[in-house]
Amino acid sequence: MKSPFLAYLRAFQRPYTYDFRKNTYLWLGLFWGLLIPCFVYALDVSLLGSKGPTGLLQAFRENPSHAILFLHPVVLGVLFGAAGTTRQELVVENLRLLETLEQLAMTDSLTGLYNRRFLQEAFKTLRESARRTGSGLFVVLIDLDGFKAVNDRQGHVKGDQVLCDVASALRSSLRQSDILGRHGGDEFILTGPGDRAAAEVLVARASQAVRDKTRLIFSFGIGCWPGDGSEFDGLIEVADRSLGTSKKKSQDSRTLPRVPSAQAEP
Repeated sequence: MKSPFLAYLRAFQRPYTYDFRKNTYLWLGLFWGLLIPCFVYALDVSLLGSKGPTGLLQAFRENPSHAILFLHPVVLGVLFGAAGTTRQELVVENLRLLETLEQLAMTDSLTGLYNRRFLQEAFKTLRESARRTGSGLFVVLIDLDGFKAVNDRQGHVKGDQVLCDVASALRSSLRQSDILGRHGGDEFILTGPGDRAAAEVLVARASQAVRDKTRLIFSFGIGCWPGDGSEFDGLIEVADRSLGTSKKKSQDSRTLPRVPSAQAEP
């Protein structure tokens, strides 16, 4: 926090701006400061009676020490302006802090994607919109293949960079209505309006983007509303089962025994 001295200097540099919250304090200080010389002048007149001064300047000639009262509007204006400016800076700083905390509460710190908590709330909004329009809604669970090998061979720092690259590639392939988040580890969640066919088209585009950027592929599972369930967690479970089946088929295809080649008879 900057010093109050600089704060009230800035307040006086902007006395005619339209920042009401700051300048209310500034003008209140000036107003009350102007009342003090008037009050002292009235007090002088009442105490001296008919022999008292007949004008403000004459009153100050009679009591030169009262000339210092001219400083009251400035002093109180400075103090009130400092209070207003400092208060406003605190308000702005608190709002910025709240925005940062809200951002941290709904995003993943590594990739910057939305977290599961935000996706749950966003799904409810998408579901209400889908009900009004009569459209479908899908949830896609994405799991990178071979990511563990990246961590084991190249380290976790490289692995984190790969996750960020994957997030960037996925984000670049989305429609404006789609919402992407990180489920945890090397898993991502994608949700948006449309049926299973629309989800598969979107996944194909996302898969190509990830392959081009990181040379990795991913497995995926899809859950659709309303056919597979009405709640976000339920659709995630459906997508997870579909993902498990997809990964098992992929592993089986890679581990099929090779047929030995026919050897020439002697």
